[in-house]
Amino acid sequence: MPLLLGGVGYVGYRLGQDDAGGAASAGGGFGGAGGGSSRQGQGVSGQGSGTQGSRQGAGANGQAGAGQAAGAPGSAAAGASGAASGTGSRRGTGQGQAAGGTRGGTGVVTPVQAAAVKEGTLRTERRLTGTVASSQEVTVSARTSGTVTNIAVDVGGQVNAGQTVISLNNSDLNTSVDSARNALETAQVQLRTQTNSVQSGRAQLQQQVNAAQTALNNAQQNLAALQRLAAIGAASRVEVSNQLAQVEAARTTLTTAQANLAENTRAQTEGLAEARLAVQRAQITLNQAQQAAAAVHVTAPFAGQVTALNVSEGQYLPANSEAFTLVSGQRQVAVNVPATEASSLPVGAALTFVVGQQKYPLKVSQNAGAPVGGSVPLVARFVGTTLPALGTVGSVVYNAKVATGVLVPSTALQVDGDQTYVFTVENGKAQQQEVTVLGQAGTQSAVGGIEAGAQVISQPPTGLLDGASVTTASAGTWQQGASGPGAGGPPPGGAP
Repeated sequence: MPLLLGGVGYVGYRLGQDDAGGAASAGGGFGGAGGGSSRQGQGVSGQGSGTQGSRQGAGANGQAGAGQAAGAPGSAAAGASGAASGTGSRRGTGQGQAAGGTRGGTGVVTPVQAAAVKEGTLRTERRLTGTVASSQEVTVSARTSGTVTNIAVDVGGQVNAGQTVISLNNSDLNTSVDSARNALETAQVQLRTQTNSVQSGRAQLQQQVNAAQTALNNAQQNLAALQRLAAIGAASRVEVSNQLAQVEAARTTLTTAQANLAENTRAQTEGLAEARLAVQRAQITLNQAQQAAAAVHVTAPFAGQVTALNVSEGQYLPANSEAFTLVSGQRQVAVNVPATEASSLPVGAALTFVVGQQKYPLKVSQNAGAPVGGSVPLVARFVGTTLPALGTVGSVVYNAKVATGVLVPSTALQVDGDQTYVFTVENGKAQQQEVTVLGQAGTQSAVGGIEAGAQVISQPPTGLLDGASVTTASAGTWQQGASGPGAGGPPPGGAP
């Protein structure tokens, strides 16, 4: 008989009737004087004339309780054992239903948390280790040989660009300067003498050309006059012939004078050009000798700090030997950034160098562009007046772009083999949608494959299936930290 009652209770649950309704039907519809009747309801059996009824109910945990009560015809008293969900005396709902779920007309409804997602750019704060170094470091060598006569700056001293650090003595260099200067003076004297000579001779030759031209003009005029006289018989042919000979002689004299003048001009062009070239060569030699002599002063190529001295006073220093080491006062940090982020950090981009609680502004000064071993070398210089000490180790901090796409909580991502998907809520149903993960940072991920505005379940319950009935907290839009029905409390309407 207990098995029979259990079966009847299960059939009653499937019909969707609660215990109170079943009892009322059993008492009111089938009670009669002197007769016994029974009806299958929700875990209910009736006996006798309706003056006494018995009911068997089941809680959500599937355990049945029995009770008897006497009453008027058509009434029944229900006995129930309490269920964990507070849904009252109901049989079958505790068998196979997840805790916290509610029952609708068609099956289990799972409460979930969902939020409308948006499209955007996912960024993250990147921290890379960097060490402070000088932006310039050079070992300065002597350009000439000599004996060290003076060291103007000690190790650790600050110098300006062009300042003398080490002085040398080399008497041969001074002799070379004197010889070069004398050679230049000699070449200059020769140029002046040759120039004066050419100019003086040209003046005389020009006078000779002018005189020959005048003589030729006079001879031609006399010849014309004699020819007119001879035409009227006032001059003889002999006189005309003699005058004609004088004209030819004057023309020859002019031609010779013009040739002499042209030769003088050529001599000026070529001879003086050679003399000028000799002066230029002598000047170059003097400049080189003076530069070599000036090289006895070993100077700083830029402003900075002397970090090493390789000589001492009285020591002979050969040419091209290392004299001292100099580092620039400017500071920089070299880091290797991921190749995917290098393009977002062009020259001039702002970074921050963090040491403990101290922050120093940086700007990118060099970006190699091409990756080396999977990362791109990048150099950033400090731009503030307060600088960390050389060798300081800290963090280079910048905001890196991870990806652009639809931003979803990382907890929403589900993985099944090589497939990644999320659950969205559409018309009260969970819809499984495959996505492509474009990037992740912190608690968010940028994905492709879904539209902005979709309601994405942030933390899908274990075992959630595609097409399952769901209810979302707060009218279909989940807010982080919000709570609502279905999180372990009773279903809407309370316990039956």
